[in-house]
Amino acid sequence: MDERKKLIKMKEVTFEELFRQVHNCLEWKDLQKMRNDNVKLELADMNDNMIESDEAVKKEFESNKPFFKIKLTPFQHPIISGKKKTIKNALVIMIGISEYNDNKNGCNLPGVKEDDNENFKQLFEQELNYTFVCNPSPSMTKEDVLDFIDQVIRDHELRRNTKKYDGLITIICGHGDQGDEGDALVTSDGGSISIDEFRDPFDCNRMRSFKDFPKIFIIDICRSKSKPEPQKPVMRGKRPLHKDDGFLVIWSTTKGNTVADLSLLSKYMKNIVTSTYKSGYPFKQVLQDIRTELRNKNDVYCVESQDTTDYDIVFQQRKSA
Repeated sequence: MDERKKLIKMKEVTFEELFRQVHNCLEWKDLQKMRNDNVKLELADMNDNMIESDEAVKKEFESNKPFFKIKLTPFQHPIISGKKKTIKNALVIMIGISEYNDNKNGCNLPGVKEDDNENFKQLFEQELNYTFVCNPSPSMTKEDVLDFIDQVIRDHELRRNTKKYDGLITIICGHGDQGDEGDALVTSDGGSISIDEFRDPFDCNRMRSFKDFPKIFIIDICRSKSKPEPQKPVMRGKRPLHKDDGFLVIWSTTKGNTVADLSLLSKYMKNIVTSTYKSGYPFKQVLQDIRTELRNKNDVYCVESQDTTDYDIVFQQRKSA
């Protein structure tokens, strides 16, 4: 970098280890440039081939003298209409079920309890300083989950939004229902709650105080093959009211596929948002970066998103009162 050469020693031949060691070689002026110029660090070999995977690193090490170059490249922001909404004071609701009563309902998911919960809490509560609420028990029946949602709505006075939230983030982790009822979270007792049941309380009809706010749903469950029944539009006189506006739904996998208990979606979301949000990095580009990382690391995940917003979303750290 800038004709400077440094020798690094790696504990293992992986892209993650190389990236970490390269960061340790940076000087203060390099870090300032990355922040001021809104650029990101990328790695290439001496022929300017990008290094983005373990395989590429290992291939370079097959030579006698592996060399890597640091490249600082501008973030590629998606082309949008120019509209954006900045979330400064979000309510984050997480429902993570990791314990199940018997194997018929699904084996336990230690990754949900040990990793997903911690990753999302570090990102949204500790880094962004948003209000973060999570189910107190790793084992929840269907009634427990529904009561928990009702209690959150009451305790945080969401219908009047007296706490001035400007965004809602709902995270759902656990086993998914692969039956005929469509995508649903399986509860510890074998019950199921469709994803629509989680969304409906916050649509534009029922939660009018959240009508103009981003509503992000992050769903890390296995998904069924069945297709949901088409919904009839809600009518008010002769004019349709689009109650599903403002939702961004993020799935860890596509329809009809399972996903492993590896907590990679929460890991990469935490890492990428934490490293980029201060520069005004749009969340839709974060999702694209997550897809790229998962494609390089693991073929079990295939992130899909469904978006009914007409703006881009930017995170900003909430200022303490």
